[in-house]
Amino acid sequence: MDNTDILIVGAGAAGAVLAARLSENPSLHVTLVEAGKDTPPDNVPDDIADPFPSSYANPEYFWSDVKATIRPNSARRPYPQARIMGGGSSVMGMWAMRGLAADYDSWASAGAVGWSWSDVLPYFKRLERDVDFPNDNHGTNGPVTIGRIAESDWPVIVKTLADAAGKKQLRILPDPSASDEDGVFAIPHSINQETRVTSASAYLSDAVRGRENLKILEMTEVRTLAFQNKKVIGAHIRRADGNVSLLRASEIVVAAGGLHSPALLQRSGVGNGRDLSACGIDVVTDLPDVGKNLQNHFYAHFGTVIRPSARQDPALRRYGTVGLRLSSGIGEAPPADIFLGLIGRSGRGSTGNRIGMIASCLYSAYSRGTVELDPSDPYGSPQVDFNALSDPRDVDRFLCAARFTRDLLQDDATRAVTYESFVIPQNLPVRMLNKPGVTSTLLGAAAAAVFGMNAATRKAALRMMIGPGRFLSDINSEDAFAEILLSSVLPMFHVSGTCAIGSVVDSAAKVIGVEGLRVVDASIMPTLPRANSNIPTTMIAEKCADHIAEDFRRGQ
Repeated sequence: MDNTDILIVGAGAAGAVLAARLSENPSLHVTLVEAGKDTPPDNVPDDIADPFPSSYANPEYFWSDVKATIRPNSARRPYPQARIMGGGSSVMGMWAMRGLAADYDSWASAGAVGWSWSDVLPYFKRLERDVDFPNDNHGTNGPVTIGRIAESDWPVIVKTLADAAGKKQLRILPDPSASDEDGVFAIPHSINQETRVTSASAYLSDAVRGRENLKILEMTEVRTLAFQNKKVIGAHIRRADGNVSLLRASEIVVAAGGLHSPALLQRSGVGNGRDLSACGIDVVTDLPDVGKNLQNHFYAHFGTVIRPSARQDPALRRYGTVGLRLSSGIGEAPPADIFLGLIGRSGRGSTGNRIGMIASCLYSAYSRGTVELDPSDPYGSPQVDFNALSDPRDVDRFLCAARFTRDLLQDDATRAVTYESFVIPQNLPVRMLNKPGVTSTLLGAAAAAVFGMNAATRKAALRMMIGPGRFLSDINSEDAFAEILLSSVLPMFHVSGTCAIGSVVDSAAKVIGVEGLRVVDASIMPTLPRANSNIPTTMIAEKCADHIAEDFRRGQ
């Protein structure tokens, strides 16, 4: 198929949705291009199907060359970005949160017409098959199964931490989507019984794949887009065998994610004209905000060694069962700007329940970063700078979240069911313990043996792993605590904002200044919702599919 009506670039949380919805019209020829491997329903790898995110540790599912600068003046370091059918939904922790109503109302008030909460709620409901809340606030017939762990089944360590939060006036919220208030709640997961739900498994069934008007190309990378008189006419694609060809299309939808979507636009001549010229790229349209406004959620992990009586049941293969939403109250910060994820299982193996974690997160950052081409290699990996905590208001609130986390771990009841608690450094090779293969199995067994030793031996081994001065019991001042936490901050995998509605695309996701080109993924979010980005991105794709289908019906 060297000609198509709609070419979709990227088969992640947005692209798979678009392919399924748009190919419902048999008169539209749709081509879905994915740089990674396909995962058809009859051949889903075990680690992707696993309801514990084992797939996150498999390097075969990621771009090998993406690096990012986390904080100003820090060294570039590897930053995992999915390269597999289903994108991030195939490797994430499966937390299926929407964000707050105010997140989307703020989009509309900033000029994103048609993106208020009342506008987007029908699309959240369209995608959901919520097994716990069959009411007007949730969908029950959508392709994405969403469920929660009942409070009675929360692991003892998690229930203990939740009770400690209750002592701080955080009540349990039966349904956090029903209000914007602070509280403790069961994290919704995109899991169907005991199998991960990805955008690929939810939307690209055998029946959808069997449509004659849908073509899926795996292991195919889009190098650049082709334009004629500022109208997109196709894309230069490179197949696994290295062959490059032009795939012509009437319309192209870029759904490559918050980093690769702006980079593809820039390589194709859509971006800051001065920067593109410096890279030797002919300018199609000068659109300075492409790659700007990069947003993310920032976090640090706390770890704790769990006593046997409080460990998560090995049969419960969930990563994080309970979340805490709270407001820092610092300055003019919005409410619910802090999120804590309570994680009773940190490893995929049978001994992965020995160490628990708390993800201490800032979910409403002011700091903004950039995605730019490397002038020395514009067709290589883009230069990513998250600029994390560059805004002083973010530092204060990040530390507020960390202090709240510390309080939970130092609560008397928590201390009774744990041994040592500590701050996990940026470079701890946690993925090594979860990678497939014999090595990680042996490492996991060795770690389990260490955790069963006497206190002195266990602490000595942990110090070797995490470095000195990271046990909470060893940190003797607030200045020292702040220094350790700021050295441990990491960006989550919720990259967004780099092709934002209003500055790069219009409210129908059409790229400003050119014809026939849209961007549909997390990059078009004007601001990042106070939630993990997978479900909001799926919603965006559901909504934009309607825009695209309607335009084709009208012959536009």
